[in-house]
Amino acid sequence: MWFVRTDINPWTSVTFVLTVLMLVLYIVDPPITELSYILLAPWMHAGWSHFWNNLFVFVLLGTWIERRVGWQTFLTFAVLIPYLALYTPVAFKYGGLSRGASGLTLALSGYAIPALVLTLSERINGTDGQWREVAIIGLQLLVVLYLTADAIVTTKRFIGLTPHPEGIAVSAHFTALIIGILWFAWRGWRHGIFDA
Repeated sequence: MWFVRTDINPWTSVTFVLTVLMLVLYIVDPPITELSYILLAPWMHAGWSHFWNNLFVFVLLGTWIERRVGWQTFLTFAVLIPYLALYTPVAFKYGGLSRGASGLTLALSGYAIPALVLTLSERINGTDGQWREVAIIGLQLLVVLYLTADAIVTTKRFIGLTPHPEGIAVSAHFTALIIGILWFAWRGWRHGIFDA
């Protein structure tokens, strides 16, 4: 039909499957044992607000980044990074055990901030002043500002400029943020900065 756009897919395969996995784990709420923790900690959540905050950011950034880098690259990143973010602080003794997809969302933020700034600069240079383009630029700018503010708060908490809130895995968050930034830098070096 002429009014239905078939080229727009609001979900991407990896983002969709991981979203469903997190939703199922939230509903089932398996008991935390040593084995379930090792295997499922990056996908488990401690309450509705924890689950909702992570899922909201993951769906938005995951969909955009998966389209940008391709599903295979995104799958590797999205499965490997949460485990690194949770277990690196424990292995190197600068943080404790935690759970949740916050590590993944902060890693996606670390990648998305420079990537969004670059696409924003390209979009600003290519705009012809149409209201739709201006609206998209405005929304993109708001996302960049939000992610940047969150990254600054995470960094300040990690280095001790502000207190660590109870129940927040600051070390895992900061580790993930750095991993995301390094992933963008590596892709920029390998594919060129605008194709990272």
